[in-house]
Amino acid sequence: MKQEQFFLCCGLNIRRVNWADLLLSPPMLIAYLLLTIGLFGWVEIYHLRFFHHFVNNWDIIKVAGGEPEALKETAIALKQQIFALPEVEEVNRAEPWGIFVSQYTYLLYGGSALIFMVALAELIRLEIAPKVAAALMTFGIAMALGGMISIASDWGNPLNIYWMILNPQPQSGMWLMLPLYSVYIPFTFVEIYFLITNNREMAQKVAGGLVIAGIIIDIIEFFIQGILFNLNTPRHLWTDIPLLFVYFLLTGALTGIGGAILFSFLGLKQKPYFNQSLQLLRKVGLGLIVVVGIYEVINLATVDSQWVKLLLHNSPISSTYWTYIGLGLVLPFILFLFRSRLLNLIGAIGILVGTFLMRQAFIYGGNIVSMTERVDGLGPQATGVYHLGEIKPFVYISAHPMEVLIIIGCIGIGILIYTLLDQLLAIRDINDHLDH
Repeated sequence: MKQEQFFLCCGLNIRRVNWADLLLSPPMLIAYLLLTIGLFGWVEIYHLRFFHHFVNNWDIIKVAGGEPEALKETAIALKQQIFALPEVEEVNRAEPWGIFVSQYTYLLYGGSALIFMVALAELIRLEIAPKVAAALMTFGIAMALGGMISIASDWGNPLNIYWMILNPQPQSGMWLMLPLYSVYIPFTFVEIYFLITNNREMAQKVAGGLVIAGIIIDIIEFFIQGILFNLNTPRHLWTDIPLLFVYFLLTGALTGIGGAILFSFLGLKQKPYFNQSLQLLRKVGLGLIVVVGIYEVINLATVDSQWVKLLLHNSPISSTYWTYIGLGLVLPFILFLFRSRLLNLIGAIGILVGTFLMRQAFIYGGNIVSMTERVDGLGPQATGVYHLGEIKPFVYISAHPMEVLIIIGCIGIGILIYTLLDQLLAIRDINDHLDH
């Protein structure tokens, strides 16, 4: 067998790779395919947003007269109208939280919760932890970055993010996410750095502090995410769930476990500790399924009855929700009771599909009935599609087909990120021979 060669850079052993082999490897080819699919979606969505014939119809703009300021104001008004065009469907200002946010919460929460659990395993010194920590954390950060690309696709104009820096609004939950991610993402890479470095002595000296800080940052992230949803007072499905950030953490952890099991089959199956890792993940998955199931029962007993009725039957959300219960909770619970590798793999795939549907039911379900008063005395928020006379009996806007393509593209981004890191840093081989 050919001896692999490495060179040292910033304390890391970088694998010398043949770039043609790397860029044309099967995982990268899959990533390219998914990205190509996503590219069609991105091009079409941004065409609808900024280059639609309605936006650039100068004959209409000229109606405003010859005053430059009036022309400018009318042009801006017309650009705003693109978000209300029927053919744009979900991509509008009236209904901004849809499948992009579903993918965002799915991948980001799943990846973050997986990082959280791996950090916890490192902290309590599980025997298997040093062997799988680097690989699973890198997998988790790839998931999280794929989710962040998804939410970036939801911005009306991504360039406007610079206002978040020039005009900070710390009282805003959304603004808080910028400094959080500015710390969270680099910090996670620092944590991964000390896991994959061959200087294990140095890693052990700082690992405790890094892991504790990482856990704290993860908890803060989920807490702020809970605040963001709770700010949407009229959407009772989002505000009535008790301790929403805990619900996000638990359901994200379930997604992370499903992803970790699938990843183990794809990347760790030849490792001598594969079976030990799989059985640990199976047991954790069983526990999470039970806790999430209990949480779902509590949620249904707590949330506004209008939402619960539409969630359970007689709406497009109900089939999504029940498929999540069956595919994401019941099926994997039964399959995880057995030690069979094949059954565990099927259960993990069920979790991955089911928890995405759960995110979709949660996001779309929060928008599906008429909204109550946001501010006392001002009446219901009735912007865009939320004109009360139009609600018969609920409001539901399905995802634009191009948005579905973008979601596929974001998965390709995650695969590409992980493949590059894994090939260059030999992440799956780190610490194979070491224990705490």
